[in-house]
Amino acid sequence: MRRTIRPTSLHHLFAALAACALLAMTISSTSAQTADAVFVNGKVFTADGGSGLAQGFAIKEGRFIAVGSSDTMRAHIGPATKVVDLGGRFVTPGLADGHLHNEGGGPGIDLSATRSLADLFAAVERAAKAAPGDAVLVSNSDWHEAQLAEQRLPTARELDRVAPAHPLVLVRGGHEYVLNSAAFRKWSVTKDTPSPAGGEIGKDADGELNGELVDNAKSLTRLRLRPTRRVERVGLRRSLVRG
Repeated sequence: MRRTIRPTSLHHLFAALAACALLAMTISSTSAQTADAVFVNGKVFTADGGSGLAQGFAIKEGRFIAVGSSDTMRAHIGPATKVVDLGGRFVTPGLADGHLHNEGGGPGIDLSATRSLADLFAAVERAAKAAPGDAVLVSNSDWHEAQLAEQRLPTARELDRVAPAHPLVLVRGGHEYVLNSAAFRKWSVTKDTPSPAGGEIGKDADGELNGELVDNAKSLTRLRLRPTRRVERVGLRRSLVRG
């Protein structure tokens, strides 16, 4: 018996075939996308949820377009593609930092263990009571306001309460000093002193000195910080090796 195919059935069939062809073309286009650079034969840490390793990856216009096996990556190689054989080398996403800190913040009042402004004030007060009358008190730089419960820097007025007589300089990283009033007097810095180029003299809401000297304004103190003594650095390295 001969079976007759209705026109509507033919229409649906052709539509389905066309859709399948379009899908196949799309998949083929995506899988065969030519890369600017292809890296193969490596151990590529993907840093995804499974923290897996791939063999290679493909880059186009500065972006990843594929990560996977070396064979899969070769499908992205075109006439102008740069191909890099990693030779089994390990590849990890960039861990970039614009700067680094060494292992020690230098001599001075140790504020590394402080976890609140009260801790910081107590450390400064102990140092002030133990210091000779003409001493300039300087902290090390192993601290940051982010480690304090209050998440802020101390002010000059607060520091005056625990070190009223001694000039005091708290070294906050490489960009800032925090001074008390005695230190401002020692170096003749007032609220009317202009901020130098590339620096800032901090003021509070009333226009009074808040204690902060930022970047090039630190030079107003004419303070010369002593580097960490070599014996301290060697001792630290040895303890790290033993540990």
